[in-house]
Amino acid sequence: MSKSDSIWAKVDLKSSPEKFYGFFRNHLGDLVNLIPENYKSIQLVEGQHFSGGNVVLFKFRFGVGHQLRTEKWAIRALDDVKKYIIYEAVEGDVLKEFKVLRAKVEAVNGGSSKVGRGNFTKWTVEFEKANQNVGSPQNYLELFVKISKGVDAYFSKN
Repeated sequence: MSKSDSIWAKVDLKSSPEKFYGFFRNHLGDLVNLIPENYKSIQLVEGQHFSGGNVVLFKFRFGVGHQLRTEKWAIRALDDVKKYIIYEAVEGDVLKEFKVLRAKVEAVNGGSSKVGRGNFTKWTVEFEKANQNVGSPQNYLELFVKISKGVDAYFSKN
C-alpha cells in the first residue's frame, strides 16, 4: 500500500490575507488575466457558486515543455474563518501520475507584533504517486508559488 506524502511552500504577503483568500474564494477565474502565460481558461463545471463539492475545469501550461493540460479539480473544503481552500484533482492526465493530488492554500495573518513575522500564504500539496517512477509534484508547487506572488503583487498595487 502506498502512503501519502506532502510538500509545501510559504510565500510572504504584502497584501492582506483577507484580500488574498478572497481572490481564491471569489475571483479564481481572474488568473486567466493575471497569469495568461500559464492559464488559458478556468470555469466552474459543476455547481452554481464556488463552494465545497463543486468542480473547476482548468486549462493551463506549466512544467517541462510548457504543455497544455486540462484538469478538473474539486473543491473539497473551504473555511472562510481560517481562510483556507482544499482542491483535489479529479480528472485529467495528472491522475496517470498520481492516485491522489490535493492542494491546500491558506492565507495566514502573521500579526504585526512579531518581528519579521508578517502575513503569508502556505501551499501544501499532498500526493500519492501512481507508481514509483513518478517524481514529486514540484512543478505544481512552483506554479502555486508563482500564482501567490502574482496575486499578492496585484493587490499590493491596487
